[in-house]
Amino acid sequence: FVEGGSTITQQLAKNLWFTQEKRLTRKAAELFMALELENVCTKREILELYVNSIYFGSGYTGVGQAAEGYYGVPPQELDMAGCAMLAGIPNAPSAYALDENPGLASQRQRQVLRQMVRRHYLTQRQSDVILLGGNVPFSSPAAAGPRCRAGKRVLGSPA
Repeated sequence: FVEGGSTITQQLAKNLWFTQEKRLTRKAAELFMALELENVCTKREILELYVNSIYFGSGYTGVGQAAEGYYGVPPQELDMAGCAMLAGIPNAPSAYALDENPGLASQRQRQVLRQMVRRHYLTQRQSDVILLGGNVPFSSPAAAGPRCRAGKRVLGSPA
């Protein structure tokens, strides 16, 4: 049985309805539930459900708990540096937990920012500003336009 390769929708289905057991029957059921989720939810709703159900390390489940726990603010008050940091944690929450491995978490944050530059969500200059402790507004033209605004909604602000 090979790990990985699941879509966000499949991972959400697993998180909501299934155990972590590695069985072909569970994987098949997960696939059918994912298809049903895609029939009844928009991509934005699926992403919102996903970020509110995944583990961020240190006992925090969901982006709300993670923002409050790591930064002491609600998600909508996170700056781009905090968002990039939290975006990298779910890949390996015990390894990247901020209070457990701040150096490793920081390396992962830089990886996230490099990917954002590579995919044209940020410019290199904006990434550099974020890494130096500055902030880049969510409304920045290079910061993904509508996707960035959708990200703010997912992180807790009104639509």
